[in-house]
Amino acid sequence: MDSLFTLAYQIGSLYIIVAIGWIIRRKKLISEQGQRAMTTLLLYVALPCLIISSMHIPFQYEQAYGAFIMFVLSIYIMGGTLFLSRFITRRLTLPRERKAVFENIILFGNQGFIGMVIILQLFGQEGILLASVFNLIYYVLMWTYAIYIMNPGMLPDSKAVFILKNPGFLATVFGFILFIFPVQIPAFIMEPIATIGQMTVPLSMIMIGMMISTITFSDVIAYMKDIFVYIAVISRLFIYPILFFLPLLLFHLPFEWFMIACLLSATPSPATISMYAQVYGGDVEFSAVVVFFSTLLSAISIPLVYLLFLYFI
Repeated sequence: MDSLFTLAYQIGSLYIIVAIGWIIRRKKLISEQGQRAMTTLLLYVALPCLIISSMHIPFQYEQAYGAFIMFVLSIYIMGGTLFLSRFITRRLTLPRERKAVFENIILFGNQGFIGMVIILQLFGQEGILLASVFNLIYYVLMWTYAIYIMNPGMLPDSKAVFILKNPGFLATVFGFILFIFPVQIPAFIMEPIATIGQMTVPLSMIMIGMMISTITFSDVIAYMKDIFVYIAVISRLFIYPILFFLPLLLFHLPFEWFMIACLLSATPSPATISMYAQVYGGDVEFSAVVVFFSTLLSAISIPLVYLLFLYFI
């Protein structure tokens, strides 16, 4: 039960930083260009440094086995949610520009930013190693399938090169090489990398606050009458993590492995989908509202999902 209070406390602290990011953007203390620069800094520098520094540890068979299990869980979760998301979306009557957006926002969670921050706060650097491996399939699908269903003609022919442009994917592969092979990077190099990686927590939360600041009060009121917003948010935050993780209780996985995968899968819809909608054609406003609602409600839903499985494990 102490771990539940720790989780609630950590999430509450993180959402205070989200509020700061929201205020910064609403007060126009940072311009749109500045926000894009911060996003680049987070995505291409801070997050990769966090992943690499977390995976730069001596090789241990138990951790290697844990990484393998996380990879298998990732295939199961992403494969299952992809199939179910496709199934649900095809049976809903949605406008063309909203259909692909709806599928994406229930399929993908904010595993790269919010998810990694929560895992770091709860399970430390070792948890980041397992979380990074779990996110590998996520990164590949986010940079291919998410774009493909939004606009099939926009995905480049060289898909392998396109995926390799993903800094989170590259950092995970590089970090795993460091973990498997007896390569020790000198401390005077790793310490600055680890220090930069520590920027991921505050930067991620500030960025989330800035991204959802574009939603106005009138937008919130208008979309509160839209049943598809509720379907998307409830599916993302509650139905998917509970539906796919309840059967895993039969396998008696170690608590840490189970909860890392579960909490990552219970994260809210990512603002990346709103960016994709803007670039590749889609209902930008609908995606932004779902990201807004799911991000706010995840402060309650993530501890509830954690409490549910804490009771069963």
